[in-house]
Amino acid sequence: MINLKLAALMSSKLCHDVIGPVGAINNGVELLNDEANADMRDQAMDLVNQSAGEAAARLQFYRLAFGLAGGMGAEVSLRDGRMLCREFMNYGKVSLDWPDDAGGAENLSKDAIKVICNMVALAAGALPRGGNLTVSGQVTGSEWTFDFIATGQRAGLREDITKTLLNGYDEEELTAQNVGAQYVMALCANNGFQVGISEIEEDKVVMNAKSA
Repeated sequence: MINLKLAALMSSKLCHDVIGPVGAINNGVELLNDEANADMRDQAMDLVNQSAGEAAARLQFYRLAFGLAGGMGAEVSLRDGRMLCREFMNYGKVSLDWPDDAGGAENLSKDAIKVICNMVALAAGALPRGGNLTVSGQVTGSEWTFDFIATGQRAGLREDITKTLLNGYDEEELTAQNVGAQYVMALCANNGFQVGISEIEEDKVVMNAKSA
C-alpha cells in the first residue's frame, strides 16, 4: 500500500495557512454588501485588499516551496526565491533581512530552492512573538550554503521540529505540527543536502542548510 500521509498532511497545512486570509476576504466582502457607512466601507475595502495580497503571496510562495512551479525550468533563480520569501514574510510579525548579495541571482535546482525557502519558513516559525530573520549565504557553481538567524523574544524551536531536523525524515513520526520540517528532511534525503541547528540561545536560533 502506498502511504500518502505526507501528501495529506502537506495539503492540510496549505489549506490551514491560506484559509485565514481567504476567510478575511469573505468577511470584508460581506461588510461591503451590508454596510452603508462610508468609513466602514473603506475599512472593509482595506481588509479585502490586505487579505487578498496575503493570500496571493502565500499561494505564490507555496507553489515554489512545495509544488512543481511548472512555469519555471529545472533550475530556479535565487532572486525569484528571495522575492517570494520577502512577499510571504511581508504579512507576518517577522521582518526578513535577506540582502540581494546573499546568493545573488544564481540558479539552483528546484529542490535546492525549496529547501532554502522552507528553511526561511521554519526559522520564522522559531519567532512566535515576532522578531527579525536574517539570511546570509553564498553560491559557488552548484554548491551553496546558507545561514538563517532568527532573533526575537522567546525565540525557540518546538521539540518535534528540533528532533526532525536532527534525525531526518521519519514517516512514523509525521504529524500536522512537524510536516514542514519533515518535508525539508525528505528533500534533503533525496538530494544529499544537509540542514542543521547551529545555535539555540535565549532569544536567538541559528540554522543552516548546504548542498552537501
